Amino acid sequence: MANKVFVVVTSRDKEVSAGVGLRYAFNAATKPWMDEVKIIVFGPAEELGAYDTEVQLKLKDCMKAGIEVLFCKACSDEYGITGMLEEAGFKVIYVGSVISQLLKDGWDSLTF
Repeated sequence: MANKVFVVVTSRDKEVSAGVGLRYAFNAATKPWMDEVKIIVFGPAEELGAYDTEVQLKLKDCMKAGIEVLFCKACSDEYGITGMLEEAGFKVIYVGSVISQLLKDGWDSLTF
């Protein structure tokens, strides 16, 4: 059984993305409920990361706790926010192959 989880945050709804998704990821890493945790911000949720300072702070707290946070470059390019995310200190890459490899490597996933 995998003791690794990646949390895919897709919802534009702040209560779902930050209130539930990021909270779970942070707790899973810091309690520690899981050995490894990653966060992938994908699609509409990327706008929260670009424009909402409270969500940015929660993401940065996750990073400080040792969680790798990745934003999807294909999506952020479509939204025109790649530069904003990079300036905020976030890693923006193409995540499709990353997600596929994590699944092949036995990581569990949760989507919010």
